[in-house]
Amino acid sequence: MFVTYRPEDGTEQRWTFDPGRVRASQAEAIEKRAGEPWDAWLFAVQAGNMRARRVLLWHLLRLDHPALKFEDTPDFYAGELVVEHSVAELTEIRGRVAKATLPAVQRDQVLAALDTALAEARQREQGTEPEGKARSLSAASATPSP
Repeated sequence: MFVTYRPEDGTEQRWTFDPGRVRASQAEAIEKRAGEPWDAWLFAVQAGNMRARRVLLWHLLRLDHPALKFEDTPDFYAGELVVEHSVAELTEIRGRVAKATLPAVQRDQVLAALDTALAEARQREQGTEPEGKARSLSAASATPSP
């Protein structure tokens, strides 16, 4: 998952967030702040829940500022924090939707939307942006190098 924080009055920051590479102690702190289990929190982030996204921003900012208190997490505008899925994540989601028991019309609509998102994600990961979208500046990664 790609997370971009573009504060109106500050410098853009961008992270690659891999939920599988978060230490248990950090995940526990996230659960405590989110008030829900890890998997529910991840779903809430992906679904656009603002509390969940604020907790995500807090976690990412703490990578560089370990003493940052949750209460000191910026009160950002909704559009300043962008969460985008990777090609691998979207491919996995598409596979689940394709196998799901849904009415054909609904499944086709969701698959079409996922195909559009996949095309955009492929362009983003290859370093090109779809027409009309600005390129992001690169910043620290939330996924530690081995």
